[in-house]
Amino acid sequence: MECLRTLLLLLSFLASVPVASACPMVSGFPDFNCDGEFRVAVVGDSIVSGVGDSTHGNRGGYVLRTQAALPDSKVLNFGIPGLDTVQLLLNLNKAFSGRSYAALLEGLTRADLVVLDIGRNDFWSFGPPIQTLRRLRKARALIESGVAARAGHAPLVVTAVLLLPNRGTQGPWVQELNELIRSANGSSHPADLRFDKVSKTLLNEDRLHPTPAGFKAVAAVFLAYLRAAYPLHAAELRPDTDHDGLYDVYEGERYGTDPADSDTDDDGLLDGQDPSPAG
Repeated sequence: MECLRTLLLLLSFLASVPVASACPMVSGFPDFNCDGEFRVAVVGDSIVSGVGDSTHGNRGGYVLRTQAALPDSKVLNFGIPGLDTVQLLLNLNKAFSGRSYAALLEGLTRADLVVLDIGRNDFWSFGPPIQTLRRLRKARALIESGVAARAGHAPLVVTAVLLLPNRGTQGPWVQELNELIRSANGSSHPADLRFDKVSKTLLNEDRLHPTPAGFKAVAAVFLAYLRAAYPLHAAELRPDTDHDGLYDVYEGERYGTDPADSDTDDDGLLDGQDPSPAG
């Protein structure tokens, strides 16, 4: 009985010890916020929500197909038909102030990666594309600062280069916007998710929304990006200098470990595998 009591006390103690969860990979993807999950939030308009996806009742689109291909991850759809960048900024302010959009707030706060696939509806406001780019930058900055204030870290926010419509003057307007988005691409603020590579022959009769085959093609572009470009961005922005399985940015503030020492307490265990890495 005494041995059993001792064992139960030991198990209880171990359960209470904070374990350093290794950050770099979850389900094959970099865990950018080091929470043990890989989550992507896609924010945008009707193309994000899935209008035109007749296979799934005009819902889901490429986000649904990406989620189906990544069952061990979370790919969340925050698409609202008709949304433009003006309304997006209003929605984000409401979300981060706690007034509404609770699901959006939670999705952004827990996301490793946020994708902004929005801007084409700004055409109907008759403003120049440069104004839309400025609002996209504001939206990115608001997400980064808002999440950092709540969670102590910011997600990686990627601005998508938009799927091109094939109608009237909207097509050239979006093309001009896309050129501005691409020119703003940078290592800390990527704008290299190239949905514009999807053929316009895969659009519906409205010449704006993809067909089911078009959404499949967009999902293929997205999956390729997640598997190739996203890990490169994460490696640059979340270095693990000592290769202990913990990102440098979280070592001191979250675990009390030394980002230049893979075994901070010298007990023979890498910090990312150590139940008590700081000793």
